[in-house]
Amino acid sequence: MMKTSLIAIAGATVALTGAAQAGEITYGSANLSYYSVDDADVTRLQGDVDYMVNKFTFTGTAKAVDYDGNNLYVLNGTAGYAIAPGFTGYVKLGAFDFDGADTEYGYGLGVDYIGAAFGAAFEYTTIEDGDLETYNLNGYYSFGASTVFGSYTSVDGDFGIYALGYDYDAGVFGLSASSFFTEDGFDNGFSSFAGVYDFGQFGVKASVLTGNDDMFDSGFYGIAGSYAVNDAVTIEAGYDTSYGDGGDADLFSLSLSYEIGGERARVTDRVSDLFDKSRNSLFKAQPIDIFEPLYGPGMISF
Repeated sequence: MMKTSLIAIAGATVALTGAAQAGEITYGSANLSYYSVDDADVTRLQGDVDYMVNKFTFTGTAKAVDYDGNNLYVLNGTAGYAIAPGFTGYVKLGAFDFDGADTEYGYGLGVDYIGAAFGAAFEYTTIEDGDLETYNLNGYYSFGASTVFGSYTSVDGDFGIYALGYDYDAGVFGLSASSFFTEDGFDNGFSSFAGVYDFGQFGVKASVLTGNDDMFDSGFYGIAGSYAVNDAVTIEAGYDTSYGDGGDADLFSLSLSYEIGGERARVTDRVSDLFDKSRNSLFKAQPIDIFEPLYGPGMISF
């Protein structure tokens, strides 16, 4: 039942976003991606919708991943109410379905503040059958063309994960950097760097992923080209490869995306999107994407 519902939601995303002109759906996106890395083929289908009515806000994500014949299905959603100017309290619900395993359910609470240049959110999430609790703090601050952002996640109150980033967006040109590390120190993590340049309907992105313990001695670097069919539809193709002691791996990617609307309704989604700007395609080619806000950006999940 969950798989049928997920496919229906993802397939309906484009149709739903057509109502954005009515001022109800403030953000909508759909993405279909294919990745080929070594002997594995990965297909990812995802749809996201933010909906606002009066003081209520609702967000939803539906995702299906086929990792070389193994399937993952995810449904996530939030329902919020504006409790004061800039402040929203919300509940979180999620369901995760894996081949050969029972469906897991997660739920939680969150509160965020969104101002003209600053946003912050605090969230609590628990997994019903996994006996796992996380506390997550996300935030960003924008000044001019620059934005600094970060995330902290506490796992069962025993282990902490930190993430920091910087983004510069001048329209046709942009630079982005982010770093993830644990409470054991900066060396226990990795960093990502990316630069983009758009010329007309075409764009190019170069990225580097490296471990913090041997910065730039080994890792992955990639190049991607994009073509904007119109204001909403973009096609992108990319190539990533390892260097140094990172092994011998090559990744080819191809994606078709549809996106309309403005800023995301939740601070956690805004911060997750900022982290996404610096990374290469290696993470999306994995069955588990640690940048997606299941518990918060940078939280390693299922």
